Amino acid sequence: MYITKKWVIAKNDEDKVNNLMKQYKIGRIAALVLQNRPQLIVNGKLNDSTAFYDPFLMKGMKEGVEHIASALKNGEQITIYGDFDADGVTSTSVLYMYLKDRGANVDYYIPDRVDEGYGINKKALETIKQRGTNLLITVDTGITAVQELSNVEDDKFKVIVTDHHEPKEDIPKCTAVIDPKQFGCGYPFKELAGVGVVFKIIQAIEGVDSPKMQELIKEYSPFVCLGTVADVAPITDENRTFVKLGLKYFTTSTNKGLRALLEATNPTNKPITSAMIGFVIAPRINAAGRLGSAKKSADMFLCDDSNLAKEIAMQLIEDNKHRQQMEHEIYLQAIDIIEKQGYSNDKIIVVAHKDWHQGVVGIVSSKITERYYKPSILISISEDGKGKGSGRSIEEFNLFEALTNSSSHLDRFGGHCLAAGLSIMQENIDDFRKDINKYASNNVGAAKNTTPKLFIDAKITSKDVSMESIEDLKALEPFGMGNSIPVFAMSNLRVTLCTTMSEGKHLRMKLLQGTKTIDAIGFGMGHLMDSFIMNDVVDIVGTLNVNEYNGRMNLQILLKDIRRSN
Repeated sequence: MYITKKWVIAKNDEDKVNNLMKQYKIGRIAALVLQNRPQLIVNGKLNDSTAFYDPFLMKGMKEGVEHIASALKNGEQITIYGDFDADGVTSTSVLYMYLKDRGANVDYYIPDRVDEGYGINKKALETIKQRGTNLLITVDTGITAVQELSNVEDDKFKVIVTDHHEPKEDIPKCTAVIDPKQFGCGYPFKELAGVGVVFKIIQAIEGVDSPKMQELIKEYSPFVCLGTVADVAPITDENRTFVKLGLKYFTTSTNKGLRALLEATNPTNKPITSAMIGFVIAPRINAAGRLGSAKKSADMFLCDDSNLAKEIAMQLIEDNKHRQQMEHEIYLQAIDIIEKQGYSNDKIIVVAHKDWHQGVVGIVSSKITERYYKPSILISISEDGKGKGSGRSIEEFNLFEALTNSSSHLDRFGGHCLAAGLSIMQENIDDFRKDINKYASNNVGAAKNTTPKLFIDAKITSKDVSMESIEDLKALEPFGMGNSIPVFAMSNLRVTLCTTMSEGKHLRMKLLQGTKTIDAIGFGMGHLMDSFIMNDVVDIVGTLNVNEYNGRMNLQILLKDIRRSN
């Protein structure tokens, strides 16, 4: 199935482009992109990465920090309760390392995705209390655990919730709640990842202007960068600061676990970029949590034994291979069900199956949403009829609000506008599917049967496709959510080669404009090979890229879309 995209090319102002080139001493292609990305200019500077907001602007920070300081002073037992994804693992690791360095009596707990599911659970709370914990600090989780945390505090057991997810109407009643998205929070940047919130707590304890702060930034920013990119948080504002600093200190980190992971995933020592973190490093950390216990990933970051760290890193590599195989099988099964049941006609695709691994359905949901350009929810049903699902959405549709509207069918749910998780009994799935589709039919975004939009930074020619242009674009890094890799359109290129790679999965083309031949690769676009023949004239959209193979550097365009010229 191939969905036609609507190409949306950003406006171009030549005078503005020329002024940006002079003011920031950048080349034309970078200026073309920058003219429509004002978020990259802070205080008159391009890519300013030195500013931090006052952590005490965050609601609940004062109360939380005071209680943590008291627990440190009195030698109380502290337990960190983290989520099982890369953001949760890095959040747990950073706070654990910091508190341990401060002499704290600290432990951590990460739930098992299969046995316990997402979020805070009462059985785990009882276990933690029985171990003698005096202070529980949640990281990257807890904001929606209103019921689970009700009446759990007593004179000897206190809870501080730190999170970054969307709260429901009520928030947990506990000693402190620190979440920039909670009602009444005046923090100027709302899009921190869970690990970003954790680092703000460290800043609050130490003081932003503390002489030790630079040392802490060097030590922890690689983890904050990793968690932020892995959680697909927008790389804007303060997140941009975290990611830039993290990339700077990534390869010089002395953390044995991080070094072992880098050696396993980047043996040729390529420069660390946000893309490498998002597509190579983070999936290995997530793999352990998806297939079972994420404690393995945290153990790697927190161990002092280099050999053990390397052993765990290789286990994560194998876990990720297993995850990829499982993901492909579930994807094919989901497509089969969708087509046979006619779910592709629904506004929201809801698919359930008994044999699916619940740790992988979220990734597959992303692929289903990409394929049909519709919100999707995939549900794994256990033998006792309990379903655990994960959903992904499109830009025009708020999935969290839809789940809130249909929550009477659910046992639990949480997340945000583009991604969410839920628990549901098998007998409620059909009614849930009908109800959430009824909601979607009345919702403007989902009811329009929206054509996906492909946002393009500028229209260029073959003259702009050069190593110099790629080098020039580095001035706008790091790229990620909120500052995506620049996308360009080119018109009237003649096809001189059209073939496939990797057993037909990927499209490979050679395109001629004027006297210049351009290599183009379309990952996952192998099915389009029969759509074009020699000498066809086409328009393309893609990103500039350098392919390094056997020591040779080859310039190419990574295709996002292609169509015949008018």
